[in-house]
This record gives sequence, C-alpha cells and structure tokens, in this order.
Amino acid sequence: MTQVNYKTMSDIDLLAYVKQHPEDQEAFYVYVDRKRSASNAVPMTLEQAEIELQRRVNQQQ
Repeated sequence: MTQVNYKTMSDIDLLAYVKQHPEDQEAFYVYVDRKRSASNAVPMTLEQAEIELQRRVNQQQ
C-alpha cells in the first residue's frame, strides 16, 4: 500500500481525502491538528468581547 504524505496536501485536498477515507484515522488527526493550530481564537472576558465586537462593527462602517 502506498504511504500518503498528508503534510504536502492542501487543507482542501486533505479534507477531501479524509471524507473519502473515513477509516484513515491518521489523516483525520492530521487534519484536526492542522485546523486547531491555524485557529486564532483568544480567550477573553465578556467585556473584552464586547469591546472587540464594537471595534469590528465600527471598522465596517
């Protein structure tokens, strides 16, 4: 069996591969790890979230 190099795949190609090969747990974990590391979520308080939301609304106007 040919070894698939997940690291050279784009996110779109890797997602398509995962959908086509649901039994390939390694591919699934690589995809999830990649998406988690790409996340720029930052924990914040409710007050900080309100300030950030207002800043983004003002930016769009």
